[in-house]
Amino acid sequence: MTLLTSAKILKLAGFALGLFAVQTFWGFTWATLPLYLKAMTQSNVATGIVISTAGITGLFFPVLAGMISDRISTPLGRRKPLIIAGWVLACVMILLLAQIDSLYWALPVILLAYAGFFLAIGPYFALLPDIFEESERTLASGVMFLVGGMGVLSYLLFAARSWETSPLLPFVWVVAAVSVSVTILCFAVEEPAGEGRRGHPALFSGIFCKKTLLKFLAGMALQWISLWMVSAFFVITCMALFGLGVERAVGAFFVLNASFVCFALPAGLLAGRLGMKKTTILGMAILAACFCLIPFIPSYGMLMVFMVIAGAGYGTVLAVSYPFFLSLLPEGNAAGYAGLYHACQNGTLLAGPVLAGWIIDSFGYTVLFYGAAAVMLAGMLVYLTVRSAPTDR
Repeated sequence: MTLLTSAKILKLAGFALGLFAVQTFWGFTWATLPLYLKAMTQSNVATGIVISTAGITGLFFPVLAGMISDRISTPLGRRKPLIIAGWVLACVMILLLAQIDSLYWALPVILLAYAGFFLAIGPYFALLPDIFEESERTLASGVMFLVGGMGVLSYLLFAARSWETSPLLPFVWVVAAVSVSVTILCFAVEEPAGEGRRGHPALFSGIFCKKTLLKFLAGMALQWISLWMVSAFFVITCMALFGLGVERAVGAFFVLNASFVCFALPAGLLAGRLGMKKTTILGMAILAACFCLIPFIPSYGMLMVFMVIAGAGYGTVLAVSYPFFLSLLPEGNAAGYAGLYHACQNGTLLAGPVLAGWIIDSFGYTVLFYGAAAVMLAGMLVYLTVRSAPTDR
């Protein structure tokens, strides 16, 4: 069992606040941005296409930022300069977006905001293998998503619900939450000493020789397409299926994420006993089952019950899949591979929201959940073919 000293606890808490910023930003993406865009476009497909433009930067920036951070050496460290630069760009663009009411101007601002966001998260996640030993990573990941979940919960509780009465508040909240949490991260976490590497392992040429890693990335891509399909239109879909207003629909999203927060740490601990592969597949199975059953829910109260169950699966998948990925990696080039993980995850933004918008406009809101369940099950089947690392159970 990992011995947690007071110094490790402080380092872990400081590091986890970085995910507080990330999850706050995702809360804005799924709870507020679709409403902002739907008011301009009056179309689910068009809204999905605009959100998917973020996937363009998500496909490249995490890898490039991770690789650059492996090469550089600064007084702040290798990761922090890019984390800070990315978040500054994202926050400035979000403040600008709050003043824009034209889709023509909103598009480039959204693209730049997510370019900054994805520039920051590649080096941030590379800090996990930098500062925690392999035996500490499942616990660290569980705590990271526990604290990170507080970011999306606070956003949903105090900012997103105010969209109809105070539409400026969500934008200001994101910038304030990100600024404070990233500042604490930078002061609390000291990067290990080390020079940036002049040479760099052949990340892209070598990846095609690693069949296990390719299978994992394929399964994860399907997993995230499914999650993006539901997340991008969750609030809008709940409003349509259950006749809810914005506040109650956001309330359902809040319960989902509250459950995710509660189960993130237990999922990390469970993975240490059951194994990361089995735990990840368990979480995916829970999500797929919930997606299939949600259209049959007769009342808002029952919806809340299913949000708790789905949140348990969601928290399990998020908390365990990244350390599962790290367990499959060769030594070295941690940031490059971390960037590849997030490029695969966030690059699926190119597909998930567009597919969801097309399904809704073509077949209705109910079919969205069946489609998401089918994609999730496909990802689960691919994960079953992944050979676990010797250190996994």
